[in-house]
Amino acid sequence: MGIMTRASLTVTVIVTKTLLVTRNVGARPALPYSSISSISSNEVRGASGVFEVECFEWPQTVVESAIATQLETEYQRKTLKETDIEFPTDSVDISDYDIEFQKRNHIAYEYRGKKYIRFLGDKNAKGETLSDGSKVQINKPYWIAVEPIKWLVDEQKHEVVAKKILFAGVQFNHVSNYTGNFEQTDIKKYLDNCFAKALEAIQRLSKSSENININTSGLKRETRLQKLNPDTTVPSERRNMTDTEIIHNWIEAGQSVLLRGPSGIGKTERIKTLYPDLIYIKLTNNMLPEKVVGSMNFQTGQNIPPDFAKQALLSCATDAERKMVQDNIQNLYEIADTIYERSKTSTKKIVILLDELLNVKPAVQCLVYTLVLNRLVETGKGLKLPANTVIVATGNQKKYSNVAEDVAEPLEKRFDHIFDMEPHVGEWIYEYAIPNQVHPAVIGYIASKYIEKGRSEKICNMDYFYEEPEVGEKHLDRYDCHGRTNDPRGWVSISNTLYAFEKDLIAGKLIGKNVENLLQISIGTKLREGWAAEFLNFYNIPTLTVEEVVKETYTQADLPRNINERFACMISLLLADENQVGICRTFINQYCDPEYRELYDLLWIGTDENKMVKINELKELAMAYHTTQSEGVGKRR
Repeated sequence: MGIMTRASLTVTVIVTKTLLVTRNVGARPALPYSSISSISSNEVRGASGVFEVECFEWPQTVVESAIATQLETEYQRKTLKETDIEFPTDSVDISDYDIEFQKRNHIAYEYRGKKYIRFLGDKNAKGETLSDGSKVQINKPYWIAVEPIKWLVDEQKHEVVAKKILFAGVQFNHVSNYTGNFEQTDIKKYLDNCFAKALEAIQRLSKSSENININTSGLKRETRLQKLNPDTTVPSERRNMTDTEIIHNWIEAGQSVLLRGPSGIGKTERIKTLYPDLIYIKLTNNMLPEKVVGSMNFQTGQNIPPDFAKQALLSCATDAERKMVQDNIQNLYEIADTIYERSKTSTKKIVILLDELLNVKPAVQCLVYTLVLNRLVETGKGLKLPANTVIVATGNQKKYSNVAEDVAEPLEKRFDHIFDMEPHVGEWIYEYAIPNQVHPAVIGYIASKYIEKGRSEKICNMDYFYEEPEVGEKHLDRYDCHGRTNDPRGWVSISNTLYAFEKDLIAGKLIGKNVENLLQISIGTKLREGWAAEFLNFYNIPTLTVEEVVKETYTQADLPRNINERFACMISLLLADENQVGICRTFINQYCDPEYRELYDLLWIGTDENKMVKINELKELAMAYHTTQSEGVGKRR
């Protein structure tokens, strides 16, 4: 196992001197062998028979003068590459015994594939002996090589101890009345808060370098991606982008996209969400060609541009240019080239959405060939659209639609990307359901199944959320009709049904009616029997709304009593906005469980960075409050 958690990296120390308050103490850290066994390297058994391993890195050896001179020259020129790793030492004067540890970080610089730290000789280090036998001089710069740590393995105790003294200058304890509790000493605090964290940073960096190539001289080389990518996040901690993020990335790069997939999974909807001002064109087999390519007035010989082209150009036109077009539509052709050149520097994208491209015949598909490839409308001499125009098209493959057509090969090659989409539960919950206030019962039911399946997005585990048509057709209801399947759009329909039903219920429109039967029938028209019954049971679990929690209009009897009720309550509060989420988190922590609050945070944040910032702010406020409370209790005592 790795050592990336505080629990797994338990550091103790072997001290070479017994004076407690002095700062000239050297230390050899010790670790449980299990902490490093899976990540150690260069395992050897020394001449004495002691098993040795290498793991992590630490500044250890002063470099020879020639290399030190090169490093100092590069440092003064500010050409040395800084790493994200810092090695902490104590900055307190060596004679100030009664002052606690104060951290001073030494940045690790990278030079020709190796890492070094720099320190300037001061009165605390004056006269101390370095690894090469020389004495430290005041105001002289020294460079120390960061090297792998050698650990001696105690095979009986399953511990490892650093072979060399790794640091000095840290007090064992700043007060001499040591009580025997090592956990409360200054050096233990240093080990936990400084030394261990530095080791963890080293480990993260090594993980991020797993794919680095090694050249014939043994020096590490960065791959092209590593050179170009400024991201310092550990690769194992980087998440895959959602479909929406990938599509958005392509569009912002000015690349055309064809989205294919089953109906109801949000192909068109997510583009409209990303670009509310997009230009929408619904393609049909009976549409007139002039809607796409424009037409000509045979009496006057004037070209008439299609509406979408006029809309795209005028969105980038100046007031004077718009006036020209109002006076005479033919002026649109005159200003098109000017707008094209000017729009090359625009960061705003004009998205033209060709909906149902695969549900029209090849004769209609061919109308958009030039539009997709060149952003050009073939009317008259040709009408060039703004340079920041991006074409996005949607459609169903044949297995999802009886009227679908294969995309013609010439058209297929004109798209920069063809993306075959599938429904994703997590993405739908985070990106659509919660932001769009889908009914809490729907979110809760889907989320409970999603978590139950280990957050799997595999189609075979998503039958409760989406089912392939050929699978659904194998299920028959009591009347031997094909079993009803469902998709994301269907769950939105169920949400709308629930909201409408509850509105009528609250307004008293259903007094005297069997409301349970009405709801059962309503849901039964959308879900097949087994799913409908299970969903209705979930819907009926007692829970609270965001408003009830925020306004505290609930009673003791309304509080969740078991696991299912706690989960349902937690899910219903996902609809909280940023002003309400703090109160909801407190409620969940108090009446459900801290574990539910952690899940609530994850679900509420989704992929929204602003929401992540909000949750972190609330956590910091809570931590500051508890610290203040603890200090207050200490003072009262």
